[in-house]
Amino acid sequence: MESKKKVLDLPIVTSVRYSRNLIDVAVCELRFPTLLELEKKAPEKLQSKLRKKYPYFEIQEKVEFNKSENTSEHYRYIFRSKSKDWAVTIHCNGISLETTAYTEFSEFYKNLYEVMEESKKLIDSDFFTRVGFRYVNTVPIEDGEIDGWLNPTLIGSSIQKPFGSIAKYISEIRGYTKAGDYTFRHGIKSIEDHEIKEYFLDFDYFSEDVEYDNATSLIQEFNEINFSFFDWCLGPKAKVFLGEGKPKRGNKNG
Repeated sequence: MESKKKVLDLPIVTSVRYSRNLIDVAVCELRFPTLLELEKKAPEKLQSKLRKKYPYFEIQEKVEFNKSENTSEHYRYIFRSKSKDWAVTIHCNGISLETTAYTEFSEFYKNLYEVMEESKKLIDSDFFTRVGFRYVNTVPIEDGEIDGWLNPTLIGSSIQKPFGSIAKYISEIRGYTKAGDYTFRHGIKSIEDHEIKEYFLDFDYFSEDVEYDNATSLIQEFNEINFSFFDWCLGPKAKVFLGEGKPKRGNKNG
């Protein structure tokens, strides 16, 4: 029987580089089969490889509770850049790259690829149990009027008339793309004097059981899907705020 599952269907938009950036955080997480040695022991060899680019090191203890009320503990090892705005985190079943200083995908992709190459021997797996890629954006509502900043189809009547002043609004949608699943969260981030000042757009894409060699192309595909999704969410005021969009140099990773 043919599947009735429908995928995200938005106008395809060629990505451009804007003068401004709305991204607060970009993160890619690669999960792998549990590596017991990382539950209690820091990855010293990996640290030596990453130390120049990510000189700051810290350990976080994570406690998890299961349904039977038993607890398990393991450590997260974090390597931060000198500026503290890039971080590599590894634990017993995953490694991630996160930045709060996102400029363009080509830079993020380059740094991610380097981390994957340096950690490949340690991870020692021919597949990832899950590949996730996430962008969290903030849209500034500079004039206090949400009209024009976001696609009216996105916000509908939920935060407009007849509800009056809104104290809180958050929505979540889960669905499918041609490359994997997605979770999209959006809503009011901040309110001042009963006026909406910031609205967040949180895009999270993921796929499970991904061959190691296919992970980078999947991340590229998630990025391409995301630009069209992001573009669809914006209204004309937000696009003016972003500035002129300049074509990229024909680089798929741009």
